[in-house]
Amino acid sequence: MSVDTTEIDRIMDPDVVAVVGASTDETKRGYQAIETLQEGGYDGEIYPVNPHADEIRGLRAYPTVSAIPERVDLALIVTPAEVVPSVLEDCEGTDLAGAVVVAVGFGEMGEEGQSLEDEIVSLAREQGIRLIGPNTSGMINVHRGLNLVGTDTVPEGSLALLCQSGNMAISLFTEAATRDGVGFSHYVGVGNEADLQFHEYLPYLDADPETEVIVCYVEGLSNGRAFLQQAREVVTETPVVVLKSGRSVVGKRSASSHTGSLAGDAAVTDSVLEQAGVVSVDRSDELLNVANALASLPRPDGLNVGVLADGGGHATLAADALAERGLSVPRLSESTQARLRESLPDAASVVNPVDVAGGTDEDQSVFVDCAAAILADHNVDALLLTGLFGGYGIRFAEQYTDVEVEAATALANLEADYEKPIVVQSAYEGFDTAPHAVLRERGVPVLESLDVASATLAAVSTYGARARALAESSDFRLAHDPAPDPADGSISEGRSQLSELESKRALAASGLPVTPFEFATSPDEAISAAADFDGPVALKIVTPDIVHKSDAGGVALDVDPDRAGDVYDDLIAAVRAFDPTASLDGVLVSPMRETGVELIIGVVDDPQFGPVVMCGLGGVFVEILEDVAFRALPLTEADARAMLDDIDAQELLDGARGEPPVDRDAVVDLLIDVSRFVEAHPSVSELDLNPVFADATGVEIIDAAITVAGEERQSSDIVSVPSPGDSDD
Repeated sequence: MSVDTTEIDRIMDPDVVAVVGASTDETKRGYQAIETLQEGGYDGEIYPVNPHADEIRGLRAYPTVSAIPERVDLALIVTPAEVVPSVLEDCEGTDLAGAVVVAVGFGEMGEEGQSLEDEIVSLAREQGIRLIGPNTSGMINVHRGLNLVGTDTVPEGSLALLCQSGNMAISLFTEAATRDGVGFSHYVGVGNEADLQFHEYLPYLDADPETEVIVCYVEGLSNGRAFLQQAREVVTETPVVVLKSGRSVVGKRSASSHTGSLAGDAAVTDSVLEQAGVVSVDRSDELLNVANALASLPRPDGLNVGVLADGGGHATLAADALAERGLSVPRLSESTQARLRESLPDAASVVNPVDVAGGTDEDQSVFVDCAAAILADHNVDALLLTGLFGGYGIRFAEQYTDVEVEAATALANLEADYEKPIVVQSAYEGFDTAPHAVLRERGVPVLESLDVASATLAAVSTYGARARALAESSDFRLAHDPAPDPADGSISEGRSQLSELESKRALAASGLPVTPFEFATSPDEAISAAADFDGPVALKIVTPDIVHKSDAGGVALDVDPDRAGDVYDDLIAAVRAFDPTASLDGVLVSPMRETGVELIIGVVDDPQFGPVVMCGLGGVFVEILEDVAFRALPLTEADARAMLDDIDAQELLDGARGEPPVDRDAVVDLLIDVSRFVEAHPSVSELDLNPVFADATGVEIIDAAITVAGEERQSSDIVSVPSPGDSDD
């Protein structure tokens, strides 16, 4: 998508700043903000705005922004919340590009605060002013000395931070200040995202020569789909790393379908961010490490990692940690193993992981020989050095420190020579040793946690592959692109559940492979319908009021056609006993099918990202197994194949116990058809196909449930729309 960066350029890199609410009181932020700008080396013009002062810190004060004699790029507004509207009203005709609204008391405080927030956004738009915040800690352009936060612990570097928590930002600044080679180019506290949203900063930061990686701490995205669209455009040049909070099961919204109940915040967020080429991390201690590694390390060509360890425990744990992150620890070639044996004792393991078995205890330069051999192997894309490296001078003898310093220099040279990333995990990382300093100065990460080291390598290893895959993945642009409402956390109100009959009719009308069915409203009609099929049949109650019909006794399988009438009566009685108020339309009669592999395919309208499709193992255990994958609509063929690859139970898809493999092409086609169906019918808020039988001959939808937005919606609203196959004409 295209974002106009003219105003954002002036906001992020202003030449003229006004401090509205400037104060002569040294304890007030309106004084401290000016002091920070002056002492931090900001080279632009600073204008204090205070109607009751003539001068503040040697600068002439002005009563209003409109009284300032030159065009102002950015205003820092440090007044109370209730004063902000009058400040914005005064800015009419000033050509002010943006304002940072620090005050709390807006949308985060409830209905009254939201009303005030809506007012300032409306006023700002009338004046052509873009807002950062409100409820923000401010912003910083580190290289310009533009510090509108006030903290003095922000080291200079190449990471741009977009953050929705002031405390989290301070934590990251503090963490970076204690480590060599980690620093920031920009910081924006996005606050409530009342106006400027996460995605709108990305083009500026992508073009910024001082920024190499964009780091985001996200509590909630006001426009998640726009973020996906914009991130997809920038990540090929500038990696984007996201830590999303609110990942636990308590963050799930209520939903009637299997798809909705499985669409937890973390499951959807991680999947769609990956689809957009974004690197998603799980923990706060991974965020800066991953971002810094992406800024400093070469991009590997694949996911194969060589492990070099000075102990069997570290070797085994490293292999486990890497495997959990989706990386491979391949067997080294015979020539590499022979080369390693020349440097290591007989007890060493040279297969991969490589355990030196004491071979480095007295000569740490052996690490370099082994690393060179591993990096030269065509099966290896990256190297993890794990154990005690950098601490031999502490653990054994002080003279080893000089040897390790030389080894550290040689390791950094190897990384440059082979253009393959090296990550070092050391138990002595916290001792700030000279060998570790050498590695960090050369851009080689040194980490204490094996989990974080593995996460870092995984991020660097997968980033390149994801970026390369973007050309064939979704652009996230829907034919009908609804504006998400972040305040609406549930779609339980104002929606209508279609019956299975209505749902199947709608799907069949669009050409999706629904199992044959006939509708019966009496025992005699059930007998007649069953006779039309060859062999046993399935009978299922038709009602829009009960989603999970088997729970209500509304499903009968393997029914002999001669008994269809009696079974019809039994189903009606069972469901009436379960829910006397349920509307009972009749019974669907379908031929029985061999089970094959049961899949679930569904769509849910995520409150942040809009419609997302799910695919995974289906049947009655779907919510127990939770072996599913998500992607945002619209799907491409590459997206659909990636979803199938994400399912853990690959052996079932490939044919377990002598069974033929599932026709993956047919599943991919169905996923794309489902995507087109929902895109063509924007009233669909949830869709649940469970089970879908898949085997070597194709796929067939056995059960279907569709939820449409709006209480008055009927199946005709979606059946009457042209089928997906006609939508491209």
